[in-house]
Amino acid sequence: MEIKVDRKIYSDSCISKVVYLLSDQYSIERAIDNDYETLTIIQKAEDEFNINGFWDKMNDFKLREIINTETKDIKTILYAKAFGEFDNLDENDFD
Repeated sequence: MEIKVDRKIYSDSCISKVVYLLSDQYSIERAIDNDYETLTIIQKAEDEFNINGFWDKMNDFKLREIINTETKDIKTILYAKAFGEFDNLDENDFD
């Protein structure tokens, strides 16, 4: 089975995490062609590939990536306040 993934929507990191997550059940070959990545799925066991589960995992990791990007500055401020001596530090200091 082959699946085409739009790399403008899903990053390499997101695709790699899903491929690793599925690696115990499937061998997955990756090929990049312009803005798309083709994943060739080869079953290791008798379980049928669950395409809906695949896209659920892709969307899960995409959402995690978005959340990490949006909360990066907040995390930095929390770390700085927790481990530093910065009493008047706010998000404007990191722009």
